[in-house]
Amino acid sequence: MRIRIVGAGAMGRGIAQWAASAGHTVELADVRAEAVTDAVGFVASMLERAVAKGRMSAADRDASLARLVPLADPWAAGPDVELVIEAVREDLETKAEVFGKLERALPSSAVFATNTSSLSVTRIAATLQDPSRLAGLHFFNPVPLMRIVEVVPGAATRPEIPAALTALVEGCGHRAVTVADSPGFLVNHAGRGLVTEALALLEESVAGPAAIDRIARDVLGLRMGPFELMDLTGLDVTAAVIDSIWQGFRYEDRLRPSYLTPNRVVAGLHGRKTGRGWYAYGEGAGGPAPEPAVTGDGDRPVFLAPGGSAESAPYADALAGSLEAAGVRVERGEGPSAKALVLVPVWGTTVSGAVRSGGLPPGRTLGVEVLPAAGRRRVLAVTAATGPAEARDARAVLA
Repeated sequence: MRIRIVGAGAMGRGIAQWAASAGHTVELADVRAEAVTDAVGFVASMLERAVAKGRMSAADRDASLARLVPLADPWAAGPDVELVIEAVREDLETKAEVFGKLERALPSSAVFATNTSSLSVTRIAATLQDPSRLAGLHFFNPVPLMRIVEVVPGAATRPEIPAALTALVEGCGHRAVTVADSPGFLVNHAGRGLVTEALALLEESVAGPAAIDRIARDVLGLRMGPFELMDLTGLDVTAAVIDSIWQGFRYEDRLRPSYLTPNRVVAGLHGRKTGRGWYAYGEGAGGPAPEPAVTGDGDRPVFLAPGGSAESAPYADALAGSLEAAGVRVERGEGPSAKALVLVPVWGTTVSGAVRSGGLPPGRTLGVEVLPAAGRRRVLAVTAATGPAEARDARAVLA
């Protein structure tokens, strides 16, 4: 298949590498000629790395590069182009302009696909003379490694197009999932919980980006924390997706965008591609500071306070069993001893609420979140009166 990719940024170059490596002829175009040159060089370096790691032969590398055709003009005639994949910035007017020009330049048989992260595929298609030829084909960064692609039919998309796009994606070794044309589709809608809540925690000074990322990796088992992920995908892209999903769901409060993102976008703190985002990148940039060593008295006993609801009881029991299995002395009875740390499972209650209702000692009462699905535990909250020694001892006990 002959595929034209318009937009040679991070996503466009990744899609180009993926398609060319799978045997397709790929025309790569951008309104900036230097972007195409940079993209071709990037793809060449990625394929060279694959050869060095033994994942690709030198002959396959050369053949893939031969199938990558840089275009000087995105709107050049292309009688043999069968599919166009648009990968320009996340803006409805920009995408409509791109497809309008392509519609005049390419044959009516060419299928149009947009790599939009969250915009309505139906609204983009409605700007065309023939809206039935367009569907969503949403890749994830980095494209060669993220082996899932969302196929998004619009309201007017011809029924044979999603099946054809699915066959293309799976023929290139990725998995295709057909999803509804709703704000954020499937993956970005589900991911809003992680990113939106991480930004809310930062707004409220609960913890910094490095600590939130570390907890997301250690407790949730994620390969990257939310701030690391935003730096990888680009905060400019993330901010646009957050706004689009919020607007699409009629400004629902749980999806409210953070006030932290607009100024950072304007300042150019987009992440890896600009050299600085939530973290600094490039030569001389140090990574996040390592987690401080666990200190304190790990032999202090703990008293597990009753949870705030019947539903939390199984999780509290599981925590008690886990602590005892690790050698922690768990106190039983009506109340804690004078030395014991008091742990409050925060399912269904708050630490301050438990202190008030149970008459617990505020200076040594801490909240603990129980995550049985991950099989781990982590102290997430302390009362205002808890001293630093108690906090250190809690970390030592739970480490």
